[in-house]
Amino acid sequence: MRVLNRSNPTGDLALGVRVSGHDGQRPPVLLVHGMAGDHTTWRAFASALRRVGRQVISVDLRGHGRSGHAPTYLLDDFRDDLEFVLDELDIDVTDIVAHSLGAHTVLRLAMAIPDRVRRLVLEEVPPMPRDQGHVDEGIVVAASLGERVRGVGAAVRNPWPLIRFDRRVGAEVGRQFETPDPDWWARLDVVAASTLVISGGRRSFLPPRHLRTLCETLPAARFVEIDAGHSVHRDKPAEFAAAAGEFVQSS
Repeated sequence: MRVLNRSNPTGDLALGVRVSGHDGQRPPVLLVHGMAGDHTTWRAFASALRRVGRQVISVDLRGHGRSGHAPTYLLDDFRDDLEFVLDELDIDVTDIVAHSLGAHTVLRLAMAIPDRVRRLVLEEVPPMPRDQGHVDEGIVVAASLGERVRGVGAAVRNPWPLIRFDRRVGAEVGRQFETPDPDWWARLDVVAASTLVISGGRRSFLPPRHLRTLCETLPAARFVEIDAGHSVHRDKPAEFAAAAGEFVQSS
């Protein structure tokens, strides 16, 4: 695990990054976890990518894993951290697979630097609320009972992500989803990456219809629904690997 130090007005921020494998012919695959996770959530999928010859870069978001706690957790902070990682590693173009908060972050990244993202897999990505009705659903911060139970099981097997997680992240991120942001939707048309949107189906607290709408709004996207709940890659790894792996491997 490497640590990259990003200078900020409030002090340096350590960002944990794991780089493995090598493929000089194709872009590396950047993996970005969801809230309260870390790079270890991708172990199985990263191994599968390496077996087919891909270089893999797994990042811990600020406030998670081996990365430092930070004074702010703005959605654009997470985005800017990832752009810093790409710059520090001299990566011009990348494929990205990301989950939940990480998926929202990389979508912002693809909006900011569209020429540097080739393929994009968005697993259970929470869109910004389009209007007050969307805000009132509370879909970002209210997980189902089943998802909470499955999350406890994962934490028992690997408690370190939860131990290292800065609890302030959840509250600060949640507040940013409490204001309608129709401009965010209007800017989606700048995304140049071919995109796969993966929904966890009705077992997830993110209604599939919202992810379908997001998919239809993006310029070059398709939609897959896997009935697994919010953490598809964790609870149905084979189905996830088949869909996401085939997508990033296609030319």
